Amino acid sequence: MMSNTPLTSTLSEHDLIDFGIRGALGLAFAFYAGVCFNKAIAQFVTIDFGRFDAHVFSQASAVLAIGLYALTVACLYALRLRPIRRAQGAWPATAALLGGFMMFGLLLLDQRTDLPLAAQVSASLLILTGNGFAIYILAHLGRAFSILPESRKLVTTGPYQVVRHPLYLAEAVTTLGVFIQFLSLWALLLFAMQILMQMVRIHYEENVLRETFPEYAFYSRHSWRLIPMIY
Repeated sequence: MMSNTPLTSTLSEHDLIDFGIRGALGLAFAFYAGVCFNKAIAQFVTIDFGRFDAHVFSQASAVLAIGLYALTVACLYALRLRPIRRAQGAWPATAALLGGFMMFGLLLLDQRTDLPLAAQVSASLLILTGNGFAIYILAHLGRAFSILPESRKLVTTGPYQVVRHPLYLAEAVTTLGVFIQFLSLWALLLFAMQILMQMVRIHYEENVLRETFPEYAFYSRHSWRLIPMIY
């Protein structure tokens, strides 16, 4: 006999929102990774190793590293843990998104083609180093990864033993390299605004972690926030 009682969903509204955000951002990062891989391959193909071009090689390597980083993030979005706690209000989420994606505004600007070779290679090496370090950090962060200020699991191993936000440090290194490639007043403004938003993001993230994990207070007293021996 059929029951007249309406079926109740096993998924809460928060679950559905988290699933939607996870899917959308995961697909976006996967697509961006594909774009980077395609661009890197096209650049590597043009290299004449008989007349080695350090700039083209370093630039292709940097784009490849960006693609690997984006692919890693896409995979973690599919595997990450459910959040225990979230920062309340729209501003913490807004600051996190601006801190993470503001530099995409550089796509509206023209990349500099008149920079000295040393500056071009330095920019590519900064991007390569920053993204390589970021991938290493994500391997330790694992399923606790998040863009918004949320708590999933307190990670204190690997690079997190020394710095509480090593991923943001790696992203700052990458951002510096990108800024050099677009060197201009508008690029400087975007760079400065992103760093500011990252600091706001750190503030809200630490508040959430402190509220969730009692041991975070001890951990924060024995680690640097962003830059070892400085801050």
